[in-house]
Amino acid sequence: MVAQGSSLLEHAPANGSYAFTPSHQGNDFESMVHSYSMSYGRIGAQPLTNDRTFSWAADVQRKGALTFIHAYYKNPWRIRTLDETPQHLTIYMPRSGSFRTSIGTRAIEGRVGQLLMANNHELGDRFMHGHQNASDLLCLDWSVVIRTVTALLEKPVLESLDLEPVLDLTSPSGLIIGNLVGTIMQGMRNNGPLLSSPLGLSMLSEAIADLIIRFTQHRFTPCLEQKISAIAPWHVRRAIDYMHANIGEPFTIAMVADAVGVSLRALQNGFKTFRGTSPGGYLRAIRLQAAHDQLADPLNQKSVREICAIWGFFHPGRFSIAYRSAFGECPKDTRTRAAGALSAH
Repeated sequence: MVAQGSSLLEHAPANGSYAFTPSHQGNDFESMVHSYSMSYGRIGAQPLTNDRTFSWAADVQRKGALTFIHAYYKNPWRIRTLDETPQHLTIYMPRSGSFRTSIGTRAIEGRVGQLLMANNHELGDRFMHGHQNASDLLCLDWSVVIRTVTALLEKPVLESLDLEPVLDLTSPSGLIIGNLVGTIMQGMRNNGPLLSSPLGLSMLSEAIADLIIRFTQHRFTPCLEQKISAIAPWHVRRAIDYMHANIGEPFTIAMVADAVGVSLRALQNGFKTFRGTSPGGYLRAIRLQAAHDQLADPLNQKSVREICAIWGFFHPGRFSIAYRSAFGECPKDTRTRAAGALSAH
């Protein structure tokens, strides 16, 4: 079980010294928002009292796909995700005080002994209360989560994950996931040793994503359970091969059925049973992946609009929405990062 003792957190004593080494600290709200926006990404935030002094301290560490924040707040406040906030899996571990948020109409309250997990863009406003509110937060780039789900399901994923947000750390799954989360946090804390091991941190990023997808409840849990005992029949496998071989060509799903030698209904039923989607949905997903691969190519010279057309997406706005849902960023952000990687060399 994840330790709850001083090795992970101590509350800040009244004299203002901390039992950890803050990378950022201050006595006003604006300095906190500025620090987080510079080191983590833009956020919306608002204090919940009119106190002139807002005491806070945080150890913020970012490397690769992971961001770790160990924080202490003496005053209550509210945080919300903005459209431009980087998309990630939020793994929140309360230490003291209270934490409230929502997903849709479901109200969620964080307690000591739990992990709270969700896509930050699906969370409502988060409220931090308590005279001494302390917490650990691990943020995993959403692209790692999607890549893990895609690999496990052997199909591209465009739908929301709908992850069960509350995990009891005393449950079997909670013990496994909580121990690994605690190990990562401890390894990143106070410029810890994991920050000097990019390969190790990358492997741990993939490991935590894999454990969460395998051992918690979400939209695709039934598909994973079914996949253990079900191998797709020959006509589904042949249809997938056909789609990949002709991905850049214009064709209909009826043409795929004809090429495979089965009826359209049989093909639709096979995909629904063994891939959890329709043939058309599968084709859209692999074309979206192809668009992502081209945008991520540092040598790509084509615009986002041109790439949309190449892969059969004729409405750029809808393409952008689907792309962000699948890869955790806008198409232009992928293209910009790829261009930056090329110029850096």
